[in-house]
Amino acid sequence: MAVKRADDPRGNLETSRGFDVWGFLLFSHGWTWLWWSVPIAFGWHAFRFPGIVFLVVGGLGVTLGGVVMSWQVGGRAGLADLGRRLVDVRRIPIRWAVLSLILWPALALVAAGAAMADGTTQPMSAAPLVDLLADPVALLGTLAVIFLLGPLHEEIGWRGYWLDRLQLRWSALTASLVLGVAWAAWHAPLFLMVGYFGSWDFTPDLAQYALATVTAAVLYTWLYNNTERSVLAAIVFHFLANATGQLLELSSEAQVYQTVATIALVVVVVLWWGPLHLRRGNERPLPPT
Repeated sequence: MAVKRADDPRGNLETSRGFDVWGFLLFSHGWTWLWWSVPIAFGWHAFRFPGIVFLVVGGLGVTLGGVVMSWQVGGRAGLADLGRRLVDVRRIPIRWAVLSLILWPALALVAAGAAMADGTTQPMSAAPLVDLLADPVALLGTLAVIFLLGPLHEEIGWRGYWLDRLQLRWSALTASLVLGVAWAAWHAPLFLMVGYFGSWDFTPDLAQYALATVTAAVLYTWLYNNTERSVLAAIVFHFLANATGQLLELSSEAQVYQTVATIALVVVVVLWWGPLHLRRGNERPLPPT
């Protein structure tokens, strides 16, 4: 049974059994975990052949989920809507564009400052960034890899498709938390893959990573809902988050402060905007389910 909705720009099909929500997970998690399980089982290095093939192809699960389900739910109009939100810079007000560019570096600096005030002698190292600045080709290559291995292909699914479907059912806060848990779980096999985090000289703690991901999902929704559902804004935000984490190395103490600062910001955002929308009050509310 399907219900058509003429007032919903995010697609005109909802299924009474929720296939528009859980169907996405078949692609995002089912596809990805199937492919990633192979190099994990055989102990192949993530960035060497043949492991890298399974890493890259498996990572496309979120992209496939976003594209296929956008077409399944909204047809050609759904795909066209996704395409517009990927490239239309006019959706992003200047203040939100600035926020998407500076928030993650600012949180890292705040965390480093707090750790230093607490007695940490070297809370942050910019050595990876400094080394790359001396080699522009290597810098561009690193930034391209960061961009392609996460922000671009993931946001087509997470914010490009799934967040809208979740917000049709739940408040923006609940939808963010659900997405955050699924997002963290999707990445979990990477912690078992030989060489993945080691290649970046970066091995996060799984529990802290999961907490940071779920918390960050609220901020992504806040940005997304205030930029007319811009996937482009989410991609830039995701890129700056990953680039900051890999080019500005925080000590373990500073990482704790960064998590605390992010949670504090989320609390402020939820209290100020409200858990229902995390958006400006003069915008049209989400259609009811």
